Order: sequence, then structure tokens, then C-alpha cells
Amino acid sequence: MNKKIYKTPVLTNVFFIPERLREIDDGYFVLRNHQTQRFEIHHRGQPHNTYCLTVPYDELDERTIDLVQKTRICNAEKLLSAMEEHNQKIAKQQNDIPEEATQKLKETITYLGRHSDKEDLDDGAFTTRFL
Repeated sequence: MNKKIYKTPVLTNVFFIPERLREIDDGYFVLRNHQTQRFEIHHRGQPHNTYCLTVPYDELDERTIDLVQKTRICNAEKLLSAMEEHNQKIAKQQNDIPEEATQKLKETITYLGRHSDKEDLDDGAFTTRFL
């Protein structure tokens, strides 16, 4: 069976990103995935699989070096701490939503109660002034 090759090695580019990655660690190499049209960073020293990450940018540039540096295993503790802090901030925002919604609903009910005797609503009735 002839297996189609959809990943090709990238040995260099204008900014010498593959070479600069090897300066960080000799195990890094770059592949171009032609199915996804993305660059992938791999490392020979990883067990079971060489894949590290997919570059979220269309080109290999300084951002790729920064991303690899940030996601290296030696920075794992700092990265996990930042993720945990971000998740806590999101959880706090989600906890505040029901309280805000309740307050806005009370304001709306109060407004409607005061204006229930009118057949024609004023111009501000359907605006976002309560939000």
C-alpha cells in the first residue's frame, strides 16, 4: 500500500526559524502539514510521538520561537500556574452572571410596574438602558 506523504520537513526559511529552534534544543524540527496547511514543531526526544505543537500563524517567524520557548517543559509550572489563574478569573465571572441578571430583571420589573398603566410605551422602553 502506497501511503501518501502529507508532511514535509522544513529545513530553513527566511528567518532561519528551524535553525534557531535547533539552537534552543537540537531535537527540534519543523514539518509542513499539507492537509492542514500549517507548520508543526516536533522534537526527537519525546517518547512515543515527536509532535509538540502546531504553529497558529501562517508563517514561521519570531512568534514561533517565542511560542516554543513558552511551551517548553522547563516552563510547565509557570504555564500551568497562568492557566489556573485564568480559569479562576473565568469562574468568578461566571459566578457573577446570575447575580447581575437578577439585578437587571428586578430593575426591568420595577420599570414595567411603574409604566403598566400606559398604552403606549415611551421611546426608551425597548432600548438597552437596563443592560
